[in-house]
Amino acid sequence: MPENTSTGPLISFCFTTFRRGAILKSTLDSIKLQGYANYEVIVSDNDPEGSGRAFVEAMEDPRFKYFCNGQNLGMKPSFNKSLERSSGEYIVMIADDDPVYPDMLQTLISLKEKYPGYGMYMGGCDWFCADKDVAKQYKLDVGTNSCISNDHDLNFVQIFTTPDFIKNLFTFRIFSHFLWSTCMVKRDILIKLGGIPDYGTPFLGDYAYMSVSSTEGCVVLNRSLGCQTIHKENFGRNQNEQLPVLTRNFPAYLEDKLSYLKEWPEIKQLMERFFGLWITGHMAFLYHYYKKNGLDNSSLLQAEKEVFQMDFVKKYKIKYVLKKKAPKLHDLIVKIKKTIRG
Repeated sequence: MPENTSTGPLISFCFTTFRRGAILKSTLDSIKLQGYANYEVIVSDNDPEGSGRAFVEAMEDPRFKYFCNGQNLGMKPSFNKSLERSSGEYIVMIADDDPVYPDMLQTLISLKEKYPGYGMYMGGCDWFCADKDVAKQYKLDVGTNSCISNDHDLNFVQIFTTPDFIKNLFTFRIFSHFLWSTCMVKRDILIKLGGIPDYGTPFLGDYAYMSVSSTEGCVVLNRSLGCQTIHKENFGRNQNEQLPVLTRNFPAYLEDKLSYLKEWPEIKQLMERFFGLWITGHMAFLYHYYKKNGLDNSSLLQAEKEVFQMDFVKKYKIKYVLKKKAPKLHDLIVKIKKTIRG
């Protein structure tokens, strides 16, 4: 029986979208299948022509609410417009290409009821890829690829303080990959933060969001509650001019929000190492992607120069060159190091 929603929704799904109607529809359909009913869906459309309206209205459900921004605000400002337009006690930020599983909300609500008093409740995710060529480029299997931990049983629960969560986040000790769409955060936390992190680029937004949203602790379930769809239109392949912006602003944003923690010096070291590994991996992927597809890589070459001017990234340049020019040798060295460390 659907839950009484007369007092307003407990959960608000906050979307932004821009001219990806078929992809948006798939994710809206996944929400419509939720077993837990006390939610609303806020879709803020960056298309001035309102191309997303028909897909939201096709849900024929008053919980699904459409807003046209009137102009292209950009991804993060549009997400924050959805936050402003929402009314739920908890917020799920969700990309229009990240469908959630039917038990996602009920699972998170049950987690909250069993472990009350925390600010963020989250599960893991899968990567889903239907295209064999795209799967090969990402070194994925066609179909579903789990990103949950192999160090714990399925449905294992971990409870973290703020500093412990952030340290584990940046050392890949929770999951190998994260999605903000598989976690719910207290609305009050996001309001105090001034909305979702906006430091000039959407890159690494999930990690920034989860880091600063963990201010009241976090409960994590080792189970996939949704998936990221890997396709030919994923953000990140043609935004190389934003990589230097990311390198400057991501660490600065986190320091501004988290330096109050006494553990910040340790967290900063872990965050910078995480960033160095991520940025070299991402740019190496782009290098091989452009090369294979015969695409112009001049914007990537310019981004490389600017990124490696940052002091904390310079020590990862050799690693980057290896990943570009001798990826098999790089992987062998990494494997040997892991074997030596046990």
